[in-house]
Amino acid sequence: MKTPGLLTAQDRKQKMLAKFCFWDEFEQKLYIDARTLFPQEGVVTIISWDNMMLNAQPIPNYPSYFKMMGWSNHPQFSDWRKQIPKWVQDSCALFPSHQMTLLHYAGKYPQVFELLDHAPMLAWRLVTSGLEEPEIVALLSGKRAQIAQSIGWPGKAETIKFLTNLRLRWVTKEIAEQIETCLLDEQRLNALQTLPRINSMALSLAARFPELIGSKLHHALAQLPCRPMQCQSMLALLEDAYRAAEFLQYSDDVVDKIGKCRYLVEVSELYQAWLVEAINQSRDAKIKQHGATQKHLKQRLTTEPQVMHGLDDWITLTQIQQHIWLTEYIAHEEALKQTKNQGILVAWKDEEGIWAALTYAHLPESPQVTNNVMEMNSILRVRGLENSLPGAKQLSTLHLWQASQLRQE
Repeated sequence: MKTPGLLTAQDRKQKMLAKFCFWDEFEQKLYIDARTLFPQEGVVTIISWDNMMLNAQPIPNYPSYFKMMGWSNHPQFSDWRKQIPKWVQDSCALFPSHQMTLLHYAGKYPQVFELLDHAPMLAWRLVTSGLEEPEIVALLSGKRAQIAQSIGWPGKAETIKFLTNLRLRWVTKEIAEQIETCLLDEQRLNALQTLPRINSMALSLAARFPELIGSKLHHALAQLPCRPMQCQSMLALLEDAYRAAEFLQYSDDVVDKIGKCRYLVEVSELYQAWLVEAINQSRDAKIKQHGATQKHLKQRLTTEPQVMHGLDDWITLTQIQQHIWLTEYIAHEEALKQTKNQGILVAWKDEEGIWAALTYAHLPESPQVTNNVMEMNSILRVRGLENSLPGAKQLSTLHLWQASQLRQE
């Protein structure tokens, strides 16, 4: 699980490059001295926006990870950037890579400039497709559906309408994958044609819950402004609601109430009602869950994750956090009996509240390291109070605890 908006070490370093820029007004060139931070790149040169529109030289192979449109306005860099139309800057800033290449193509070729305005995802996908510049130029003389087909998407009008209706404030790797999922599935693509605009919430819902496409909830979400954590929270809430409904073995008529909600707060109310029902069904007659039990569990918790044992702990934590951990409890108990690798529930507290995570009991022998963060590939779910999602601090606590467990085995 990754926290949206969390900068990698490389991101932080390349944002500093704005301080190492020199603008040659006579030559109309920006020199980016990357030798200190990225020795392998040396000094990178990019011509002015005006020259991009007039210069016939081939477009250079710019560093794909330089996200120039996110750099601070240091004087030398600002002198170069101020020539570029603001909407072009904003459109290039949508994307996680190849911003310099996309900018240069948009400046040099009017067709890419137009694509960037009407279907920016198609423009970005085209310039990152691996095609050589002459091949891209040849495609630009054809229809947009042909361009889409040449880069692996369905070459039809529905594809272009979908791409034109996208209204995204950012494109992460996950969002790019969601777009691919919707484009390459004919059922999803056709169903999405009814939406006049597709924001990241509507896109995420369509990729994860195709049965909700076109529902009242889907249409409502498509009209809302959204941020990364809102999308993550929405997906988590819907997953929890469906998990609760499956646990309670509700009929389709009951489950369909999710799509009939107009607002996420209504989905949350539905989920909370189902959570109470799940607790009532799971509680042993001898177990009395009340305020004193919750207070006792809170007092037991420390800043280091500890394993929750027995149904009473699982129920109490479910009540404290308003998250339905109970759906995995039966599988957990069965695995224990058969000495299999079972999901364990751990909980801890910090200054932000009480946190819990469902993880595998036995950790992998070779954890992966990505962006200097150890990923155990054993975290199934993490939640805080009121079913909230974790931040970088909570994930770090969990990773460090897992690493300590790995050393003990």
